[in-house]
Amino acid sequence: MDEATTRALAIAAELDRALADPADERNPASFPAAVAADREGRFPRQLCAAALAWGLAEYLIPAASGGRLTTLEEAFALFRVLARRDLTAATAIAASFLSALPVWLDGSQAQRRAVAGLLREHELMGLPIGEAEPGMDILAREIAAFGDRHAWRLDGRTSLIDNGSHAAGTTVLARTGHGPTAFLLLRGGGEHWWSQPAREAHGLRGSALSRLTLAGAPAGDAQVVGGLGRGPALAGRTLPVARLLVAALTLGGLDTCLRCVLPRVPVEPGPVAGRLVDAYTDLLIGEAVCHEVCRTARLDPHGFAAASGRAGSPVARLAVDAVESLAGLLGGHGYCAGIVEKMRRDVAVAGALADDDLPRAWDDLPGPFVRIPPEPAWLGVPPEPDGVAGSAGGGLEAAAEVVRADGVPGPHAPRLLELLESFSARRPGSWPAEAAAACAAAWLRARGRDGYHMCGGWLLLCLRRLAILAGHEQPEDAGVRRVALVRLRRAGEQRRLFSDYDVELT
Repeated sequence: MDEATTRALAIAAELDRALADPADERNPASFPAAVAADREGRFPRQLCAAALAWGLAEYLIPAASGGRLTTLEEAFALFRVLARRDLTAATAIAASFLSALPVWLDGSQAQRRAVAGLLREHELMGLPIGEAEPGMDILAREIAAFGDRHAWRLDGRTSLIDNGSHAAGTTVLARTGHGPTAFLLLRGGGEHWWSQPAREAHGLRGSALSRLTLAGAPAGDAQVVGGLGRGPALAGRTLPVARLLVAALTLGGLDTCLRCVLPRVPVEPGPVAGRLVDAYTDLLIGEAVCHEVCRTARLDPHGFAAASGRAGSPVARLAVDAVESLAGLLGGHGYCAGIVEKMRRDVAVAGALADDDLPRAWDDLPGPFVRIPPEPAWLGVPPEPDGVAGSAGGGLEAAAEVVRADGVPGPHAPRLLELLESFSARRPGSWPAEAAAACAAAWLRARGRDGYHMCGGWLLLCLRRLAILAGHEQPEDAGVRRVALVRLRRAGEQRRLFSDYDVELT
C-alpha cells in the first residue's frame, strides 16, 4: 500500500463526511443545492465556506509555509472529493491554490504570510487562465508593467481570470524590461482593479470567471514574486500541478455521474452493463495514473513536469468521454437527475483546460519547464518510498516478473502476461504504456488486498480496457467484468468512493 495515498484519501473522506449527505435537499453542500445554484447562476458560496471552514484552507497552505499540505496526493484527493459535490465550487478553490502556488514556490516570507492570511480568512485568490477554448494558458501576458523596479504601474486586461469578481488577491504575469515577471497583487480598495463577468466564454454557470482590468495598479519590489524575469519559470512549475488538479476535478465529476446512473439504469448482462463497467474502469485507470504522477513528484521531482504533461490531458479526456457515455445511457432522464446535467457540462469545461502543449509564443521557457530541487521543499518532508517501481516502465516489468513466477493463482496469468509484454513493447512515453505501467504499479502495491487483486482480475480489467482504447480488439473476459460490476454496485450501495481504495463517504 502507498501510505501517502491512503492518508490523503482518509483526509478527503473526513472532508466529505463533514459536508454531510449530498442527497439531502436541506444540506447546502448537497447535489440539489448545487443544481439550484447552477440554474440560477449563483456562485456556490455556502459550499465553499463549508469546505474552507472544515479546514480545507489549511490544506491550501503547504506545511513548509505553516499549513497542513504535505503531498500532492492530499491536494489531488481533496479536490477530487470536493468536485463530487460541485465542480464550480471545487474549481474556484483549486484556482485559489494554483494562484498562490508561485508564492509557495519562490515567494518571500512576507508574501507567504500575506497569502496564508487571506486563505485562512476564507478569501479566494484570482487565477488568470486565458481563454477556455485553447486550454489553460497561465502564461497569458496581456498585462504590462511600466516604470522602474521600485515603482511599477500595471496596466492591461486578462482574457479570463477565475474568482476575478470577488478575489482578494491574485498573481499575474506582466511584461517588464527585465522579461515577464510575476507579481502578487492584493486587491485593497480596488480603485485600480475591476472585473467584468465573462459568462459567454465558458459553461460553468454561477462561477466567478471574469475579465480582470488593471489600471495603474501600484507594485514595488515587495510585490515581485521570485525575482525579475522569473515569470516563465514560475508559470512552468505551476502548470504541472494545474494539470493534475484538472484531472482530479474531472474524475470527481465522473464519480458523481456514475453514482447517479447506477440506480436509474437496469443493470443486466448486456451493453448497458458493459458501458457501466467501462466507465468504472476508466475511473480506476485515471486514478492509478494520477497517483503515479503524485508519487513521481515525491520520488523523482525532476520527472514530475513531464509525467504530469503526459498524463493530465489524457486522464481528463478519459473522464469526459466516460461521462458522455453515462449521460447517453440516461438519455432524457439525465435532465431529471439535474446533477448529471450539470456535471456533464462542467466536466467538459474542466477537461478543456487540460491543454497538451505550452503556448508557442513562450519559446524561452526552459524545458522541461525548470529543474526543481531534489525534494518538493515547498510542500514539506515527503513520506518514505514504498519500493514499488513506477511509470517509467518498471511497473510493467515487475508485474510481468510476478506473473512469470506463478504469483497469480487462477486462469488470468496467460492473458496478463500477453498484455504486459504488449505494453512493454510500446514506444516509451506513450499514453497507453504510461497508463498501463501506472496500473501495474498500483496492482503490485495492492496485490495482497483481496482475491480479485491476488488473481490479477483488477489488473486484467484495466489493461484490457487500455488495449481497447488503443484500438486493439480484446476477448470479452466476462468473468473479470462481471466481478467489476459487482464491486461497482457494492461501492454505490455502501456509499464508498469509486476507487481501488476502500474509502467510505457520506
